[in-house]
Order: sequence, then C-alpha cells, then structure tokens
Amino acid sequence: MSALEKYIRNPLSTGENPHPEVKGARLALVSGADGWGPPDKNVRMTWWPISEPFEMISESHAHDFDQFILFVGGDLTNMMDLGGEVELWLGESPDKMEKFTFTQATFVSVPAGLYHCPLNFKKINDPSKPILFHDMFFASEYGRK
Repeated sequence: MSALEKYIRNPLSTGENPHPEVKGARLALVSGADGWGPPDKNVRMTWWPISEPFEMISESHAHDFDQFILFVGGDLTNMMDLGGEVELWLGESPDKMEKFTFTQATFVSVPAGLYHCPLNFKKINDPSKPILFHDMFFASEYGRK
C-alpha cells in the first residue's frame, strides 16, 4: 500500500433520501470531522441527479457557514446547457427575497447569513439527462437558522 493512498477515497452513499422525487443515487464527500482530509477544514458536498420537477426546499433560511450551490447540465457533452429550469430565491432577510431563474449551468455563492430558498426545479427537459445539483458547505454538520 502506498503512503499516498490516504488522500484517495471513494464517494460515500448519502443513505436515507429526504426527497423521494430524486430517483438516482446521491453521492457525498465529507472531509475534516471524520479524519479524512485536512483536520481543520470541514467540507461537505453532495451530488443529486434531478430528473423530475419538484420543489426541494420551500422555506427560506440561512446558515452560520458559507455554502456553494451548483446547477450543471446532465448532458456531459454540453454541461453548460442546464437541460431545464430552476428557481432559487435569495435575500438579505426572509421578508425581502428576490427570485432568480436559471436555464444554463450556474454556480451560486451563499455567504453565511444570506437567506436562500425556496429552491424549485421547475422543468426537466430530458429525465435521462438530469440536472446535476451540487450542495457544498464548510461546516462539520448541516444546520439552518
């Protein structure tokens, strides 16, 4: 065994699925708290294949940590084409939210304290080429406020 193998890991299965609309396997990366990766850097990322329209999160919320929300097209020869339509709301407070609509691959930076959601996958053009939704945040545990 190479001493460098400690830097390589297969993705984790995320276990119970809180959204039955998501039919495909979800994968996760967990770093920091479980002893893999830099011990002082907590990073969590999940990959979700979204193949049918649904509202994933209905209530606006904020976190005590920074987060990235990424939407990428499932056609691996043209990932910039989202292959559908996604709505995401952002705002400085829950009573002053602004709706954003995406039809192309989009990355969203959500600094700690910024309110976001609802998150609604409005349209999926081809279920065989799902929207690839990625949620990445910098904390040992997920929590809303």
